[in-house]
Amino acid sequence: MKANRFSTLAKGLVLASLIIYSCKKTDLGTNDSADAFGIVPSINATQEITTSQRLMDCSSDCINPAGPFVERSAMCSSSWGGPNSDFHTKTVTYVAYNTATDLVVKVTYVKSGKNTNASDLVSATVNGVVRSVPTLASGATAEFTFPLPTGWKKCDVLSIGIHQEGQNSPINMNCWYSLFEICAARCATTFEGDAISCGTEREAIYTLTAESDMSYIKMQGGLTNFTGANADIEFLEGGENLTYSQSTPGGSSNRIIKIQGSMSACERVRIRIRWNSTNTGGVITGSWSVKDANGVEIAPSVAGLTCE
Repeated sequence: MKANRFSTLAKGLVLASLIIYSCKKTDLGTNDSADAFGIVPSINATQEITTSQRLMDCSSDCINPAGPFVERSAMCSSSWGGPNSDFHTKTVTYVAYNTATDLVVKVTYVKSGKNTNASDLVSATVNGVVRSVPTLASGATAEFTFPLPTGWKKCDVLSIGIHQEGQNSPINMNCWYSLFEICAARCATTFEGDAISCGTEREAIYTLTAESDMSYIKMQGGLTNFTGANADIEFLEGGENLTYSQSTPGGSSNRIIKIQGSMSACERVRIRIRWNSTNTGGVITGSWSVKDANGVEIAPSVAGLTCE
């Protein structure tokens, strides 16, 4: 009878000392290992991407310099203690992403059960470079920044090691991150004018770029002290879906030019206008504007042009 009681007690003590690891990842083709008696698991994990509804691919997708970035994350928990109030759990979570210059790794440590105000060592290692916080409080997040290698390119793989030490056996996670290249800079909407000649034979060039598709734009402005036949209007660049017209209001010496139609995103339109005038020097054009279908300016107006 005493022998049976001792055997039952011994089994209870063994069960009470178990350490249970639970690690979450979404990487396919890798395995978790966890030893219930305290051998620290090594997790080769890449994780779920949190910035998109679909899985991002470093070979075909890119990131904007200001974000959002492609985040990958993983979590590992360790539990120990008995079934009563002495049960403990600690959880380490990390999120990693790259910017144009750095790999950013954020590590969060949470201790639950007893001693929830614990502060322990947390570190991140990327390609052999170690960053650490010796006393990261439970519930806090440490952010580590690692400069990207010189000459890095898309899909280069960086190894990531996460280590937590304190409150029973350590937690280690061994993962990796494939870098995403920076998207080519997109254009901005700009509208500019340049006076080329201000004598009796005058010339001006207007340049417009739209950052997005425009189903309709109207560029309009005047030519001062206009004389002679129609102004000579020529598209030097772009403008395949634009047309122009010109008119002179009754009794006015100004010639009104209108350019209307559609433009594609980042299309650059350069328009050269030549005309005759009885004057020389001074302001050779009126104010020019460019508006959308609702009559709203898509770029600041260009004031009257003069030759320097």
